[in-house]
Amino acid sequence: MTGPFTVCKHDDGDGVARIMVSGEIDHDVGEALSLILINAAEQTGVRHVVVDLAAVPFLGAAGVRCLLTGRQVALRHGRALSVANAEGIVRDTLRAAGVAGILSVEKGAVSA
Repeated sequence: MTGPFTVCKHDDGDGVARIMVSGEIDHDVGEALSLILINAAEQTGVRHVVVDLAAVPFLGAAGVRCLLTGRQVALRHGRALSVANAEGIVRDTLRAAGVAGILSVEKGAVSA
């Protein structure tokens, strides 16, 4: 990882937990992000977790794995997990990994 990594969670009570990620998602931070996504997916009242990758310049294999882990936990709890604002190499990585469809990768804000 070459720069700072931050995550902010926003839940305005509408059942959608928005996770805004900033920085590179690689093996150094993959496990931490997995735990954050799992926590969001397990929260009472959450029905949809949206992971906003607008401020993510790089997504490695560990990042793909953590998104899939978060999705798996969300599904287990009857919830959805999707990705918003994946651009450039991040979008290309999700497509190349064959997961863009199952992560409902969309441009712009996702509404539930």
